[in-house]
Order: sequence, then C-alpha cells, then structure tokens
Amino acid sequence: MTGRLEGKGAIITGGASGIGRAICRRFSREGARVMVADRNTAGAEETLSLLEAAPDTAATVDVNISDAFQVERMVHETVTRFGRLDILVNGAAILIRTPPLVDVDEVLWDLTMDTNVKGVFLCCKYAIPAMTANGGGSIVNISSMSGIRGIGYSVPYAVSKAGVIHLTKVAASQYTSEGVRINCIAPGGVDTPQMRGSTASAEAFSERNETHPMGRVGDADEIANLVLWLASDEASYVSGSTYIIDGGAWAAAN
Repeated sequence: MTGRLEGKGAIITGGASGIGRAICRRFSREGARVMVADRNTAGAEETLSLLEAAPDTAATVDVNISDAFQVERMVHETVTRFGRLDILVNGAAILIRTPPLVDVDEVLWDLTMDTNVKGVFLCCKYAIPAMTANGGGSIVNISSMSGIRGIGYSVPYAVSKAGVIHLTKVAASQYTSEGVRINCIAPGGVDTPQMRGSTASAEAFSERNETHPMGRVGDADEIANLVLWLASDEASYVSGSTYIIDGGAWAAAN
C-alpha cells in the first residue's frame, strides 16, 4: 500500500541516521512532504539524497531542538515550504553512558534532559499551533524501553525517556479535542549507529542478538512501520497511547 500520507507535511527530527532516516524514507514513499531535521547536516543531506524526492517535496533543516528559536524557525520553514504541517515525529535524542547516579556529572544530566525532554516539549509547543490552524495532525514521540524498565548504564537517558512517555499523555489530554493525535512508541534494541555505539563492542552487540526472544534485535524499518501507522489516518482513533515495539523482549523478561 502506498499513498497513506499523500500531500501531508511532515517534520522528522533526528532524520540524519538510524530510525529517523528510516522514517523519512518510509514517509516519502507514502507521499509525504518530508523535512529532515537534524543538527548533523551532512547526515541530513545524505538522508535527503536517499529519498530521491523532488525539491518541493523534501528538504533539510539544521536545528538544535533544545533551542526554542531554532525549533520555531524549523516549523516556520516547513509550513512555508510545504504549505502545511500535518505530522511531527520527535526522534532526535542523545544517549550518553554514565556511572551510577551519585557519580553522574550534572552537565551530562542537563545535556540529556535539554535534548530528550525539553527538545520534545519545544517541538510540540511550536508544531501544535501549526497543526490546529490546519484542522489537526499527528505527533509521534519516540521514547525507549529504557523509559519503561530503566537501564543502569545511563541514568539520565532512562529518566528522560520516561519523561517523554508522560509528556505524551499530558499533551494528548490537552490537544486531542483540537484534532491533534499524540502518541508514543517505546522501541527495544534496534540495530542503529546509536545502539552499536552504546553496546561498546561487537561482542556485546552479538550477545544482545543471541539472548533476544527473536534471536535478533529490531531493524529501523520495522520501527518506521509502526510510526507510519500512527501518523496515518489508519490510526484515527488512537491518541495518548504508548506502544512497546521490542520483539517480545519485555514479555520474556516477565
């Protein structure tokens, strides 16, 4: 099936690589006008080249999502270029391995919260008015299973991703009635540059595959499939929900 997002304007933050890039490619194939948003400009341009889209249906924007001025500019540029904003995917995030809580540097805590929580807040803050002005839209926030089960190797990351889940619920309670559906996904292990970096070694990554119920971690395209459904009109009655997508790993752990 194609054309599920035909003519819709979409912003995907974190579109320069990994899950964000997969979402950009999937959205473009489904007819969306895609704004690849990332502060990694080289990666964003590479994503754009992979879309093979016409200039009026895809573009990049350099943005630090923790800066309100830059986020407001991102939304303005998207609406100016595409004429509308229907979809926002909040995929940009950072993961920094840290020691146990009492030894976590305050700078790393603030940096993580500014990007992973404040950044999602700011993107929603400026995207929602653009969506309501056009009759509504869909926001998909990307959290993590780390925000549900917690992880020991990064206290700020786990807490920030829990914050994204709660932000989703609160925002949905306030704006669903105005036509903006707001949902969240919580991926488990996914084969991305970020995950390979966080496992710190090829052996550790291989071990995650071996211990997984499916014998492998997820693929970025599999995550993009769920995001596509939530962004599309097929999920017209879905708002305020968080979807675990981890190949059964959480179920197996219980």
